[in-house]
Amino acid sequence: MPLASSGELRLTTASRSEVLDAIVARLEEQYEAHTERLARLVASRSDRRSAVYNLAEIASCRRMIAETARILRGMAERDFGRCLHCAGDIPIERLLQWPELRHCADCADVVLSSLPA
Repeated sequence: MPLASSGELRLTTASRSEVLDAIVARLEEQYEAHTERLARLVASRSDRRSAVYNLAEIASCRRMIAETARILRGMAERDFGRCLHCAGDIPIERLLQWPELRHCADCADVVLSSLPA
């Protein structure tokens, strides 16, 4: 669930904590937007022809809300931006693309290689 390109948030002028706060704020905005869209879809009356489309759109909104909520919960439950394995910083560029990351690239390889095949 990419949030922004590296150009959207100026890493050269912002501190790491400011960028992490911006990622959280962006996710909260996405959550609110998906929630509002879902409310509009559920409240709208549609003819039979568009009913299937609306059901698919409702399901998509619900998935996006659940995914965003899961990421935000994970951020609140741990030290967001820190690797769970080595406690090192996960690079901002990676968090901008994948805010759900829980491991740095090196530890992710170690964790994945330790999983049963």
